[in-house]
Amino acid sequence: MTATQPKQHDSTALLPDAGMLRVGPAPHWHVMPGILQLTASFALAAAALAVSGLALFGWYTVRVLAISVGVALLVESALNTIKGSSSSWSESHALLIGLLFGCTLPPMVSWRVVAVGAAVAVLVGQTLAGGIGNYLWHPVALARVTVQILFASDMNPARWPVLAPEHLFWGSLDRAEPLPALSTWATATPSSPGVQAWLMPSVERLLCEPLTATESQPASAIAAFVRDQAPPWWDTLTGVAGGAIGEASVAAALAVACLLAWRGLLRWPMVFAAIGAAAFTACIFPVRTHATGAPVALCPLPGFAFWNGLPVGAAYVLYQMTAGGFPFVVLLLASDPASSPLASRGHALFGAIIGCATILLRVGLGVPAAVYWALLIANTLVPAIDRMTRRRVLGT
Repeated sequence: MTATQPKQHDSTALLPDAGMLRVGPAPHWHVMPGILQLTASFALAAAALAVSGLALFGWYTVRVLAISVGVALLVESALNTIKGSSSSWSESHALLIGLLFGCTLPPMVSWRVVAVGAAVAVLVGQTLAGGIGNYLWHPVALARVTVQILFASDMNPARWPVLAPEHLFWGSLDRAEPLPALSTWATATPSSPGVQAWLMPSVERLLCEPLTATESQPASAIAAFVRDQAPPWWDTLTGVAGGAIGEASVAAALAVACLLAWRGLLRWPMVFAAIGAAAFTACIFPVRTHATGAPVALCPLPGFAFWNGLPVGAAYVLYQMTAGGFPFVVLLLASDPASSPLASRGHALFGAIIGCATILLRVGLGVPAAVYWALLIANTLVPAIDRMTRRRVLGT
């Protein structure tokens, strides 16, 4: 074979021709890594909740989210500089943490609360706890309970402001007055000109305190709560009952759950176990009631309470399922793969712990933001859950 003749190749050979192989620096797989796919999906979900907050609370939503995301990115950039690392995809995770934490805050909260919480989430909850993918406690839940302890009065107001129907997206929460009647958000007329928002009672705060009984029978306290104290349950679904930016609208949380399910990120055993455990615990755990001039009493089996033939106990359980951050945590935060169990059986146990602990802390101990404490408790038990539910290797 002469030098000018082409080489004869075996038709079965898989090696490239000489000069055709090009090897460059990593990464060799030119697609988005899994961590970025997860971050992008959860960030899109948080952005959808932020849009619902924007509709209910106006520009205050932008202020809180901008501060939260800005501080989270600033802390992450500073940490990268201290470690000598260049800007990396870790900052996208810090952006997600900032978005999620901002969604857990009331719209009119002080900027100091937002800054402190965002810094704690990134610095303590993420970096010092082991870094991305290695932390035990969810950074957002850790930051939320931290600001709850440090700024209790700011984080647990007696009334939530929410924009009036004709002022959605653009109204001012500063121009708010109490809603004349609980079921009149869409039809109430302001008592003075310039009112653009209504003040709604905080359902979660009401559930943390002994229910006021109008008669000697304990079931009357549940009836009074459903009839006279809490906003209509439909308002809690749509978000017009007020609340935190990303927690107010249960309908938005359900839409976000559909998005995560489509992306394959929603862990159904955990979700169903959390909802079922919370509903069961709310049905059987006694409710503290208080009548004027009488000591605190207990209403056993509140989920089965009837008043004048009406199933007020069922309505009470529905409020427990939708009040505060329970849907937000169960449908969004608890699905974080870094701080949840590995096996499907572990997911169910993990969700059951969140559901039971939420009701026990909220109703039994009167703990504000009980669902975030419950998530941290479940996070702490993840190593034990993984050991209990790991698959056994044949022969061991």
